Amino acid sequence: MYDDKNSPRMTLHPTKKFKRPMDVVEADDIDVSEKLAILEAWEADERALQRAEDEGMGGGEHAHLQKVQTALANLRDAQKVARLEFERVL
Repeated sequence: MYDDKNSPRMTLHPTKKFKRPMDVVEADDIDVSEKLAILEAWEADERALQRAEDEGMGGGEHAHLQKVQTALANLRDAQKVARLEFERVL
């Protein structure tokens, strides 16, 4: 379960808490700003991993940049829809 004291750790090491990027998007116990921070940190990690692979320093985990970017896009789209629905109510 989400806990504020774990927040910095989840942002720095999202793969320790989540198996896949969409797990972040689907988590009910994390607010949207925290989800964005977690996914943006995960994206930075994946970009670094991809650079290492491009430079021939692979051998560890494989980069899953596309999955992280898809999760970020889904979260941002949902955020836009929610904002539009809120504005329509006003």
